[in-house]
Amino acid sequence: MKVLMLTTGFPRFVGDLFGAFVSEQAHALNRRGVQVSVLAPHERGLARRETVGTIEVFRFRYAWPVALQRVAYGGGIPTNVRSSWWVRFQVPFFLLGFLLGARRRGQSADLVHCHWTVSGLVALWALGRSKRVVLSVRGSDIHLLSGQWGRRLNRFIANRMHRVVAVSEDIANKLADAGVQRENISVIYNGVDGRFCPGDRQAARGSLHIPSESFVLLFVGLLVPVKGIDVLLEALYPWRDQSGWKLYIVGDGPLLAALKERCAEEGIASQVDFVGRRSSQEIPQWMQAADVLVLPSHSEGRPNVVLEAQACGLPVVATRVGGTPELIQGGETGLLVEPGAAAPLREALEMLREDGPRRREMGAQARAHIERGEHSWEHSAATLHALYCSVLEEA
Repeated sequence: MKVLMLTTGFPRFVGDLFGAFVSEQAHALNRRGVQVSVLAPHERGLARRETVGTIEVFRFRYAWPVALQRVAYGGGIPTNVRSSWWVRFQVPFFLLGFLLGARRRGQSADLVHCHWTVSGLVALWALGRSKRVVLSVRGSDIHLLSGQWGRRLNRFIANRMHRVVAVSEDIANKLADAGVQRENISVIYNGVDGRFCPGDRQAARGSLHIPSESFVLLFVGLLVPVKGIDVLLEALYPWRDQSGWKLYIVGDGPLLAALKERCAEEGIASQVDFVGRRSSQEIPQWMQAADVLVLPSHSEGRPNVVLEAQACGLPVVATRVGGTPELIQGGETGLLVEPGAAAPLREALEMLREDGPRRREMGAQARAHIERGEHSWEHSAATLHALYCSVLEEA
C-alpha cells in the first residue's frame, strides 16, 4: 500500500517538535508495511527531497528567495498569518505550491492522508475524486468551525473526504455538530513513544542543572497566545516573594520577548527559566525532572504533551478545553481548571506544591493510566491501517 501524507508541518531536523506526531504515525505505519511518503512545506536550509529513516519526504517551495518563506513553522500557521501582512500575501502562493506538489506526488499513491483541513482542501483541488482521501482533523483547524462561513468551508471539505479522522471525541462531536456526516467520522487517537517513561528524578535534575529540592513546574510547547502562558505567569505572581520553586518553559515562539519582559515586570524572572527549543529526544528528561506539567491553553485538540507527561509519571494541571478532559481524570491523574482564570490555576498548583504524597500518587496513577490503555503508536497505526484498507475496499 502506497500512502502520501499531506501536512502543513513536518520535523525539519532530528528532534524537531513541528509535526512530530505526523512523523511518529508515518514511521509506525511503515513498520506495518505501508509505504509512506510525505509532502510538507519547505524552509531555508532544508533539502527539497530527503529520506528520513524509511520515509521519503518532499518539501514544496512557495516564495523566492526561499529565505522569505514565512507561512509555515515559526509560531504555527494561524499565528504567522495573524501577525504579518507579508505572510498573508504569501498564502495564495503557499496553497499553489502545495497543490502542484500534491498533484505531482499523488499520482503514484493508492491513498492520500491529509493532516489538517487545509491539506484536505489542497487534495480536493489537486486530485479531485481520482484518489481515495482521508483527512485528519487535529485541533487548531477546528477553529474553522467558528462563524457561518467557517462552518460551511469545513463541512464542504470534510464531506468530500472518503473518511475523516478526529483525534478526540470532542473534535468528532464538533465536526458532527457542524454538519459533517457522523458515519464518516472515525476517532483514532495519537500514540505516545516508549522513550517517555519514569526516570530517576534527582539524576535528571542534576543533568539539567535544576535545583534538587525545588518544586518544579514545566511547560512544553509553542510560545503563542493560544497556549495561555500569560495566565500561568499571572497565577504565579503571588509566589514572587517565595523561594523553593521554579518554572521551566521549554519551547520557542513569537511571544518569547514579551513573556520575558512580563516576568521581569512581575518580579519572577529569577524563578522562570526560558530554556528555548529542545529536541524531542530531550523532552522525556525534562519531564522526569519535573513535579508537574502545566498546560494553561485556551484551546487544544488532544494534546500529546499530556500523554507524554503521564507516561513519565507526571501529574498534569491543565485547562478544561478540547480533548484534554478525555486524557485527565480530575483529582486522580491531574487537575482540570477553567481556561483564562489565573486564581483557580494557582490554587491547583498550590495544592500540588503543598501535598507531596498526593502529587506523587497522581503521577503514579497517570503512569498506570498509560499502561492500562492502548496508547502506543503501534496501536494507533494498526487502527489507521485498518481504516485505510476499509477505504480502499470501498473503491
